[in-house]
Amino acid sequence: MRAEKLMPSVSRSDLVRERRSQRSTQHVTKTRQAASYPARSQPVIMRSDMFKAAQPIQPNSRSRVKRQFYYSLGASGAELRLPALPFFNAGGRFISAIIAVFAALAIYALGFSTQFQISDVSIEGISRLTAGDIQAVVNVQGEQVVAFDPQAAQAALEKAFPELGNVKVQVGLPAKVRIQVNELQPAVAWNGGDTVYWIDANGVILPPRGEPGELLTIGADGQPPLLPLAEVDAAAAASTADGAVAVVAAASVDIWGRQVDPEILKRMIDLQTMIPPDSKLVYNSLNGLGWEDPHGWDVYIGRDLTDFDLKLSMYTAIITNLEQQGIFPQDMISVEFINAPFYR
Repeated sequence: MRAEKLMPSVSRSDLVRERRSQRSTQHVTKTRQAASYPARSQPVIMRSDMFKAAQPIQPNSRSRVKRQFYYSLGASGAELRLPALPFFNAGGRFISAIIAVFAALAIYALGFSTQFQISDVSIEGISRLTAGDIQAVVNVQGEQVVAFDPQAAQAALEKAFPELGNVKVQVGLPAKVRIQVNELQPAVAWNGGDTVYWIDANGVILPPRGEPGELLTIGADGQPPLLPLAEVDAAAAASTADGAVAVVAAASVDIWGRQVDPEILKRMIDLQTMIPPDSKLVYNSLNGLGWEDPHGWDVYIGRDLTDFDLKLSMYTAIITNLEQQGIFPQDMISVEFINAPFYR
C-alpha cells in the first residue's frame, strides 16, 4: 500500500495524448523517407500485335555523364577545365564498309593497273627449243596477272612440245611468270623413209627440232614399233578370236610423244656393238632386227638376239658358200630361223 502511494498517479487522458503523439511522430518520419526515395514509375507497355515484342512507349531517360578533364597549372593548385571530348563508337557496319572499300580498290588495281601486267617471263631448262618457241604458245605479255591461268599454260606447252617433261608454270607478284621444263634429248634417229623420228633413251618419240648432235641411226621401212596407248579401252585391248591382242593403229593417232617398245630399242642398241664397225642398223616390220652389209644387202636375225653368235656364224658360212658359187644376194639374207635361212 505504501509503494502504490509513492508512484505518481497518471490519468487516462495523459496516456491517450502520449499515444497520439507517438503515432504522429512515426507518420512524419515515414513521409520524409518516402519523399527522399521516390518510387520510379514503370513504363507503359504497348502491344501492336501478338507477334511483335512489347516495347515501352517512352524509354527511360538516362542522362549521360559528360566527361570533363582537368589540367593542373602547377603547384598553386589551380586547375583548367577542358571541354568534354566527343566519344566515337565505330560499329560493325562502319568497319565492314571500310573493308569493302579497300577490297574494291585492291580488285580494281589487280584488274586494271599496269603494275600488275605481265612483263617478265623467265624460261628455264630448254636447249634445242628457243624462248620464242615457248612464248609463241604462252603469249602472256601485257596480260593482267590475275587473268593468267598457269594450269592452262602448262597443258598448252605439254601438247605443243612432246619433248618437254616436268613442265611447271608459276606466277609471282606483282607480275612475274616462271616456266620450268625438262627438255628430253634424242639418242636415236629412226629413219622411216619419208619421215625421221627422234627417240630419247627411254623410247619417247620426239619431233625433229634444232641440232641434236650425234645420234644412233636406224634405217627402217616405216615408223617405230609403238607401245599400245595407255588410254586404250579394255574392250579394245581384249584378245581377238585367234588370241592376238588388238592394238590401235598408230597411223590413226599423233605419234609425237608416243613411246617405242623399250625391248626393241634396247636390242637395237645392243646389236650395234655386235655387228661390223662399218655396218648400219636396219629394222623391218616383217624380218625384225638386222644391219646393212657393206656389200649392199641387209642381214636380218629376227626380233630378238637369241642365239646371235650361232646366227652370225651361219651368215658367214652362207656368204662364203654363195661367193664360191659366184652368187651375190640382191636384197637380203635372213637367218632368223636357223633351220631355214633364205636370201633374195
